[in-house]
Amino acid sequence: MESIQKTLLFVSDKLKMAGAVFLAGMALLTCLDVIGRLFKYPIFGTVELVSFMGALALACSLPYTHREDGHIGVELFTRKLPSKVRHTVELCTELLSLALFVLVSWRMFHFSVSSKASGVLSMNLQLPEYAIIFLLACGFVIFTLTIINSIFQTLTKLRK
Repeated sequence: MESIQKTLLFVSDKLKMAGAVFLAGMALLTCLDVIGRLFKYPIFGTVELVSFMGALALACSLPYTHREDGHIGVELFTRKLPSKVRHTVELCTELLSLALFVLVSWRMFHFSVSSKASGVLSMNLQLPEYAIIFLLACGFVIFTLTIINSIFQTLTKLRK
């Protein structure tokens, strides 16, 4: 079990760095496009590339953010609850999240396969969209595994 946690830690750290690269790429490309527009030479396909990088940055950052408990949460109510009840609420939230992201991951893989079969390309640059969708699905699978790991950690807290 510990080796799985170390592997998830390693993968989420690498995905975090990839997400940072995508964010930096979005900022750089947007700045270059704005400067190019000043001189009447905009960069063709900037909107597509920035939207693809934004989606990939999101998928890459989810596992790390979940691991670090960085999501926005309303703790005004749960903070005052006894620890056993608080962990039970946390477990219920994680189980609902798990159900949602198992479904999202499955449907993203399915959508990727159907997009490849139909030959869907992006509007301006004619990039194959199935590759981006597949990468998003992989990011959601890693996020799902991170949720499963946190469920086991919460169950351990409940047993104590």
